[in-house]
Amino acid sequence: MNKHMKFKLGLRLALIVSLCYGLPVKAEWQLIDDNYLAKVYIDMDKMKKSTSYPEVWQLTDLKSKADTGVVSRQILIQYDCVDRRRRTLASSGHALHMAQGKPIFTNVSQGEWHPVVKDTVLNTILDMACAREDAEKTEERETKKSEARESSEKSSEKDK
Repeated sequence: MNKHMKFKLGLRLALIVSLCYGLPVKAEWQLIDDNYLAKVYIDMDKMKKSTSYPEVWQLTDLKSKADTGVVSRQILIQYDCVDRRRRTLASSGHALHMAQGKPIFTNVSQGEWHPVVKDTVLNTILDMACAREDAEKTEERETKKSEARESSEKSSEKDK
């Protein structure tokens, strides 16, 4: 494992530990789905920008306690916008709603890639994460075009 990978893993571990143990990390959870099993939220403000691999914090708040005692799960998921797949980077399970309280389990091992099935909550999140990437790229291109236009206009005025 190279230094960069170790650094990223250490950073993710620090982030999940801080989230699990209630250090001052504020999440603005946006409800994505409310079904008979759970409410699913994502934190749009903490969505990590990437060219093709946005990372999204997801919170699943179960309607009833799982056999393991978990009532909510917080998961860092990386999406592949091109191949439409996802993998888990970190997760924690909690005995209280909205990922509160001491975690029952934590996992910071990078999971395998899995396809994202159409008409699922994960597909909705992938579309949102990848659309955000596209919107940011478009906005960046428009800003550069505008700056180039302004620069060109200033040059034209100087030539007169």
